[in-house]
Formats: sequence, C-alpha cells, structure tokens
Amino acid sequence: MFKLKKKKNKKEYKLVNPGDEVLAPCAQDVYRKAVVISYQEIRNNPTLRIKFKSGNMNFVSAQLCYKIVKGIAVPLEKPRTKIQKLCLWFLRRFGLAEV
Repeated sequence: MFKLKKKKNKKEYKLVNPGDEVLAPCAQDVYRKAVVISYQEIRNNPTLRIKFKSGNMNFVSAQLCYKIVKGIAVPLEKPRTKIQKLCLWFLRRFGLAEV
C-alpha cells in the first residue's frame, strides 16, 4: 500500500591522495609502510602505484591496502559488510578518522 523511500548515500568514498602513507602487502601475510605515488583504475579496479622505503615501486590493488589513521588501520575499499560499516561509523562518530 505505502512504499518506503530509501535514502541513497550520495557521498563519494574518498581514496588516498599521492604522498599518503599506506600499509601495503609486500609478501605473503607481510605488510609494510609505503608511500602512494599515483592512483589509477585498471579494468574498473582501483590500483595504487606505491614506493617502499627500500626504493621498490609496485602496482597494488587498493582492496589489499590499509590507511593508518590515528593508529588505526582503515581499509581503502568502500565498506561492503555491516561490520565494516559499523566500525567506520564508530570511527567517524568519535572523531577518530576522516575517510
């Protein structure tokens, strides 16, 4: 009889900017700090060009990286599960992160 109107979230999800530090995979189950050089989309997948402190430059999927905000690792990809959304809501609610 009555239809509920769903609110659409029109906010763009902000990705990292060049020069930001991220945690990126460098080996199996090993993450290291790296600096983002550029952001690209390859075949509709967000990809980061990163540089480790050792000087190695790589292309890495943004879905595998984390950004460090106030000592908390936040995933770069848009949250899909309710638990990820709840965690980010808590971070934003208490002013710990600006994603």
